[in-house]
Amino acid sequence: MDVGIVEELSRMLAGRRVVTEEEVRRKAIRCAFKILGPKLADVDDVLIEEVACSLIDCPISLKSLHFSEKVKIGDVFFYHLHTERPEREDFEEAHEEYLKSKEFLNNLKPMQDTTDRFFQGYSVRGNYLREYFKENRRYYVFYSTIEDVYEDVEKHLEIARKADGEYVVVVPTEKELNPFLKFFKRYSEDAKRSELKVWVVNPETKTIDPFIGYPKDFKLLKGFKNPKAAALVSTYWRVDVKELD
Repeated sequence: MDVGIVEELSRMLAGRRVVTEEEVRRKAIRCAFKILGPKLADVDDVLIEEVACSLIDCPISLKSLHFSEKVKIGDVFFYHLHTERPEREDFEEAHEEYLKSKEFLNNLKPMQDTTDRFFQGYSVRGNYLREYFKENRRYYVFYSTIEDVYEDVEKHLEIARKADGEYVVVVPTEKELNPFLKFFKRYSEDAKRSELKVWVVNPETKTIDPFIGYPKDFKLLKGFKNPKAAALVSTYWRVDVKELD
């Protein structure tokens, strides 16, 4: 296991007193991406399980946080630091992150199935980051949420600039539009300059639409439910987006 991933995850969770395993797993995927980049396609599920375990059950680094104390509230298991006495607000924050993380982890397989079908005819490898390749074309696809992409955007822009192929972040649909508006307002131009693509999957219908950017393999356009979606977003939202917090 790469200790750097564990230490990055510990930095990401710094200041937190209470977590759930679901949150740790979701953020472990983000940290593995930050440390490994496209090489994340070379690793399997075991890496993420080991990283999550290292923060809860079996720490492997002195720089790693250790949420060793276990508490069950309702149907949810919470873990907190042995050296801290958590308050109600700590559990409320952890529960909010739990809901986000559980939803993302539940959506991961439908998103993967959708991109596998979208890239039909391409060879594929990888799990949390999939690499699709055919002849001289290569696509790297990472699965996240639009809010997490907002937080990790500098790394995504860096990968998009350096990848030996096209780089796509696939996110699930959200109940609210604001996270997409916020991302578009702040980072759409940066994404276009770096050729970072962001596409949106509806996990229930397993359909995919472009949010920012199109594939250079135009034969893939027929796989979008609405191939003109990104152009419509660019046309209308650039005019109508208002100031957001």
